[in-house]
Amino acid sequence: MFLEKREKNALTGYLTLNGFSLDCVKELKYLGVVLDRLNKVARNSFGIKSNVSSLIYKQGIVPFICYGSQIWGSALKKKIYCRLLRKIQRRIVLRVISGYRTISYEAVFAISGFPPIDIFIIRNNEFKIATKNCTNKCLDGSLRVSELPHPSERFPLNLVNYRKNIENNFPVVCFTDGSKINTKVGLAFVIFQDFIEIGTRQFRISDECSVFQAELLCIAQAVSWICNNEILSSNFLICSDSLSSLCALNNIYSQNKLIVKTHINLNFLRSRGVQVFFSFVRGHTGIYGNERADWLAKEATKLRDLVPMSIPKSYHKKVFKEKIISEWNNLYQISINAHLTKEFFPSIQSRLKAKHFHPNFKLTQFLTGHGNFKAYLKHFNLSLTDQCSCSSDTIQNAKHLILACTNFSSERCTLMKCLQKNNIEWPPPLSAFVDGNSSFTFFCAFINSIFPCIN
Repeated sequence: MFLEKREKNALTGYLTLNGFSLDCVKELKYLGVVLDRLNKVARNSFGIKSNVSSLIYKQGIVPFICYGSQIWGSALKKKIYCRLLRKIQRRIVLRVISGYRTISYEAVFAISGFPPIDIFIIRNNEFKIATKNCTNKCLDGSLRVSELPHPSERFPLNLVNYRKNIENNFPVVCFTDGSKINTKVGLAFVIFQDFIEIGTRQFRISDECSVFQAELLCIAQAVSWICNNEILSSNFLICSDSLSSLCALNNIYSQNKLIVKTHINLNFLRSRGVQVFFSFVRGHTGIYGNERADWLAKEATKLRDLVPMSIPKSYHKKVFKEKIISEWNNLYQISINAHLTKEFFPSIQSRLKAKHFHPNFKLTQFLTGHGNFKAYLKHFNLSLTDQCSCSSDTIQNAKHLILACTNFSSERCTLMKCLQKNNIEWPPPLSAFVDGNSSFTFFCAFINSIFPCIN
């Protein structure tokens, strides 16, 4: 058991698990890395930096906490266990943001950008269940190793570079394309023989599917069409503007049903003396066949009948993130804590959009109000007054120092000019300081310049 010193002293009895006693240790080896108390090396004003602490948390501590959560995760239905997990998480995340331990849970999680661990575990378990199995009725499920054809029956694609007048070398040319419009996904291919359009095929798949699936299915359908019309020529060319689909089809070890079926069809054609070549074409470059397939794919989104395809993992991942952010934001909004932090980040969505934002010791103090301010220090009798030295009737807090304190008027000028360039009047909402990269850079410079002079 990994405990702090005061917790170890409070443990008077023995703890056992399945008849084995649990020893208290000062360090723990996990995945080849020795974990000891992070507080020793990640202090507020020295030690490892915030981005390193963040990396340790994401790559080491979160997997450690979540280990086996699919078994014990149902216990988080009880709030007491959620609170215990958040308590552990908060102490670690405080080191990430370099904040004082008086900062509220809501502010700690918002500034760090890490959701409450209990919400993450519950939604992550739902995500794993949703992506665990693929229905057998779908065309692009995963085959078992025993169901795969022998490796000798699968070959890489015959790839050729697309160039002007390449159609002259192939009597039959097929252009494929997939498209997603207004959340609807369609695909189509068009066939040319001696530069004359002789046929088209259109399909629609589930709205949750990706464009990659549409492109892959379209190529597979084009190969199937060639199998039924092999008498037209001994050389066929399939042109696609999806490089990722061609790379996926070029993998002869893939277990995807659709890819395996395409390899089987290509091997059948090869045995009949028919060669199918593939070429990548850049989309929307004026190539008539590609533009025609693109238009047909967009029209295919209006079809009613759907081709059965599995819902991709990327869709489940998107839903998983949306659920976490929504639930986290609801807790953030209804909380009576983190008043000042909410002025900088009105919602969790606004915090996560600020990719340029990185907390540090000085910045965290201004975002939370918990720092070297007389209004905060007076709560702990560390200051005789909460009045600012610039005026006898003004409380010295973070908001006052940023917006109004006359002691720092000269330092504030640069910050005001930056906001004026973005048509933001003074005094601005506090969120304006962290919304954009440039304003955030000037805001950090302003804080660094005034911090040593706060008294």
